Amino acid sequence: MTATKIELWKIIEHKFCVVLKKDFSNKDVNGWLKHFAPNKKINVYQHKNGKTTKIYTGNLLNSILNGRISAKLMAKIYFKKLAKQNYSHSDIELLGIQQNTENENHVKIQIRFLRYDSSGKMYESAVGIYDLIRINGKWFIIEMSIYDDNESALSSIDLSKMWFPEKENSA
Repeated sequence: MTATKIELWKIIEHKFCVVLKKDFSNKDVNGWLKHFAPNKKINVYQHKNGKTTKIYTGNLLNSILNGRISAKLMAKIYFKKLAKQNYSHSDIELLGIQQNTENENHVKIQIRFLRYDSSGKMYESAVGIYDLIRINGKWFIIEMSIYDDNESALSSIDLSKMWFPEKENSA
């Protein structure tokens, strides 16, 4: 079981800390959207301001029919907003994974992302809890919860079931 956790860790770490980081930092709308489950309703909970963004990863017509914003449109708007903030790039760190004991094709992950401006100054840090599903051997985002990167914001969530490689050695 430990080997599968470590294998899963390496897969998720590469997906988020290398591929997603590159796609997001490059403001690559289509590349970034490939990390989300296709043709799905996805909720993005922003606990900092109490906002929930409801997106749909399918085409525009189906987004409208589902009463959600098109993921592609949301991404374009968001990347324009980042450009106005003098955004340069992000760093992403995988902090933990939690396998679903009843469904091996479902996992929660905890990440920290840092945003930097073009002068190299970090201007935003947040922690995300993402739900992922595996479809045809690939992991896709199906839900995101974003929290401020501080103790008081994170104290409201139970992270005790999150696993990370160093946890094996300290147990």
